[in-house]
Amino acid sequence: MKKLAKYILIILFIELVIFNFKVWESLGFDTITTNNIQYGEGLEQIGKNQFVIQDSQTAYFELSNINTNIKNIYLDITKDIESRGDFAIPIKISMTDAANSLYRELPQTEVVQGFKESQFIRLHLIGKSEKLKVSILCNEGDTIKINNIVLNAKRPFLIRPIRIMLISLCIWIYTILRYKSKVYSTIVDYSKIEQRKLIRSFVILHMLAMLLIGVSALPFVNWERDTWAAHAQYEDLADALIGGHVYLKEEPPKTLETLKNPYDTLLREKELAESNESYLFDFAYYNGKYYSYFGVLPAILFFVPFQLLTGHSLQTWIPVMICGILYCPVSFWFIYQIIKKYFKNISLGIYLLMASVFIAGSSIIYLVHFGNVYSMPIMLGLLLGVLGLGFWISSVDEKGSIRKNKLILGSLCIASIIACRPQLAIILFLAFPIFMPQIKQKLFFSKKGILNTLCVIVPFLIIGLLVMWYNYIRFGSPLDFGANYNLTSNDMTHKGFVFSRNWLGIFEYLFQPLNIKSKFPFFYTVDLQTEYQGYISSEPLFGGFIMWNVITIFNFAIYKYRNLLKRKQILGLTTLSLISSLIIIEVNIQMSGLTQRYMSDFGWLFILPSILIILSLFDSVEKNSYQGHILLRSVIILSIVCIGMNYFNIFLMGRYASLIDTNPILYYFVKYAFFRF
Repeated sequence: MKKLAKYILIILFIELVIFNFKVWESLGFDTITTNNIQYGEGLEQIGKNQFVIQDSQTAYFELSNINTNIKNIYLDITKDIESRGDFAIPIKISMTDAANSLYRELPQTEVVQGFKESQFIRLHLIGKSEKLKVSILCNEGDTIKINNIVLNAKRPFLIRPIRIMLISLCIWIYTILRYKSKVYSTIVDYSKIEQRKLIRSFVILHMLAMLLIGVSALPFVNWERDTWAAHAQYEDLADALIGGHVYLKEEPPKTLETLKNPYDTLLREKELAESNESYLFDFAYYNGKYYSYFGVLPAILFFVPFQLLTGHSLQTWIPVMICGILYCPVSFWFIYQIIKKYFKNISLGIYLLMASVFIAGSSIIYLVHFGNVYSMPIMLGLLLGVLGLGFWISSVDEKGSIRKNKLILGSLCIASIIACRPQLAIILFLAFPIFMPQIKQKLFFSKKGILNTLCVIVPFLIIGLLVMWYNYIRFGSPLDFGANYNLTSNDMTHKGFVFSRNWLGIFEYLFQPLNIKSKFPFFYTVDLQTEYQGYISSEPLFGGFIMWNVITIFNFAIYKYRNLLKRKQILGLTTLSLISSLIIIEVNIQMSGLTQRYMSDFGWLFILPSILIILSLFDSVEKNSYQGHILLRSVIILSIVCIGMNYFNIFLMGRYASLIDTNPILYYFVKYAFFRF
């Protein structure tokens, strides 16, 4: 009870004192209500306190003859909301004070309807001010209402129940994962009931986070679907498959057939503009028909059954979110299988951290938030990949017996990736380090191990042949997946291999520093700066993967700890995972370009070696030694930074589906409830 009372007092202190600090601060302000207001020519009054903006350059109001030190200004301003997210009123304050006899502009801010905190703007002026001007940066024709203006206003207490809940959650996580917690002295064992409850709590926490992230983008998904035809491409593919063919029903414009090279972007745009025709951007075009070059498996698993059962099309964000939610328990199970097979002395706390780091480092948060046709095959491919590797790792029991059902399940999952995201199927080569002890014992690739070998190979043969047949009936070649026929921003049929692209791609994908500012949301997309004299496709990037996942610095220690990894029988798995991630990076650089979602292709394989190294170190180091304490502190800090930054990047400015556009209510709630209190 004493501990509970202590935590309640901490929560109350944080809510009532820290988050309401400016309430206490404003108690000593001398409130000034002024009626001496002059309005600029850009504001046309149409009613009591109601104005229409006629000229955005002169839409302001001015307070004069103040002659006092201004601590804050309370602005109760509203506007007629005509569109989603249109309730933020951008303003810019110009002030005079003891150091500025002429107006000096302050940084732009906003008043957000429904968020009381945004109406109280704290000012840091020097001495007495004579006058103050507030420019309203809305569009011409907007109608606003200036309800009240108060200088040095006393702020009311604002208690946010959701904030209290999140504070309580953070304190609970802190009590579990703090440095001196008993979870770091308890060996992980899923057979123990108390451990299972705690593990399930963490799993559910991640699943709920994925659910909220997926739902938070719902307004964007519905809006974007009407303006970007490619986002409904899986729905179109489902229609085609139900109709008994693989080409899409939409007919391409005749001009495409007459072009010598329809994949020449600038020529295509020019010719179609002249013929007054339109085409479907980001669709594959081949021999007079549109096709979907995205993997067919999501359509077979989700879109076709849903349409046959309901008669309606399935929105893509739903299966993306479902796969993202399922990825969380599968990741915890996968990391547990690794620990169970290769390590004996891993604590419950390190297991919770590493499983959470694996989820965050897989970059699925981006996919779930931007749940569209581009995210769907990657998300399903990642889920199948982690499932498949987990089945393979757990297929050999402690006695060395091989469970053939898990061999088959693992192979089916990994082989199915070919029908989702073919480059991810590179993980099939991880079978060699995973089963190397059994290969040496001739339990594979021998007369004795023929059945085991077939359990692995046959699923690949079956699914591989089906995918090759699907490719053949579309593009006349069993190995042509159709990506090169994409009508996109560049001609992928002539892209070729250019070695000079590598430095730019590797730098941007791995090492590009973050674009950090002091203003919420603190993280912004990076600017692509290059002297590469050639075309490379690029989309908004967040910064290098290592910068977002600083815990991957352990990857640079593979050589140093090679003997330790070898003793743990995971040197091959660690090295090959890293090599696979680098190969995927190379494939994406050369075949496509620079896109944030491609970090999901390689991220899970790039962060896995760091997790394996960390687990190896904890399995070997003396826990009470100086090295053990330093290692534990370092891993806790790096893990929390990695997890926190990855979840927080949904707020990042400049990204596709930026939260300020997709769900401004959530964006401004977080901004004003936690960072502008």
